[in-house]
Amino acid sequence: MADKMEVLVTGAAGLVGGHLREFWGDRYQLRLTDIRPVYNLAAHEEYAAMDITDYEAFLAACEGMDAVVHLAADPSMDAEFYETLLPLNIIGCYNGFEAARQAGCKRIVFASSINAILGYDPDDYPVPWDAPVYPVNVYGATKCFGEALGRVYAHQHGLSCIMVRIGGAAWQQCGDQDTIRREAGITGRDQAQLFARCLEAPSDVDFKIVHGTSNHAMQWMDLEVSRELGYEPEDGTALA
Repeated sequence: MADKMEVLVTGAAGLVGGHLREFWGDRYQLRLTDIRPVYNLAAHEEYAAMDITDYEAFLAACEGMDAVVHLAADPSMDAEFYETLLPLNIIGCYNGFEAARQAGCKRIVFASSINAILGYDPDDYPVPWDAPVYPVNVYGATKCFGEALGRVYAHQHGLSCIMVRIGGAAWQQCGDQDTIRREAGITGRDQAQLFARCLEAPSDVDFKIVHGTSNHAMQWMDLEVSRELGYEPEDGTALA
């Protein structure tokens, strides 16, 4: 127990949080937070209700943690700015980085999105990690803000910040999937593997943007940097 990495997961009641819990098993000691209840806690898990717009609550949740996986946000591409994107995806995002820094966490893994680069035409090539951001909705712009904030905290404060641009998180492997069109989906077990690689990356990783897709015959996002961290997807249309 004492040797396990202590990890705070925000938004743990959501889709990606559920996948991480399912496929990680007891790999880490987890503190799970959400405004919604998280059920069926295992021995290596604890739950605390938390609103990410409450900085003091966020700071308290980060205390004693080695790393933060910041999933909590409004994930809707149609979300209204003043109603949810500003409090959750901007203020809540800032609170996560600042609380992690103040609490002495070593790393934050931030759930960005393919929406940060959704404007590119995927028919030409897989989008590389260092292409200029190209959001086509305000939700995507808030994810660009989170990525930029990670760069600031890595540069100014030495906080290791890894940004994961998640593709289609509800994507599932089946036997007859189309290998002709570009794809950006990522299965639950590939999500768990990628986030684990980010958590366990060498301590000298200061800032990275990694792409989160499974292994597809026609990739939407390039996986070069993800693979540098040891990520080898187990699913995807290339494996169908």
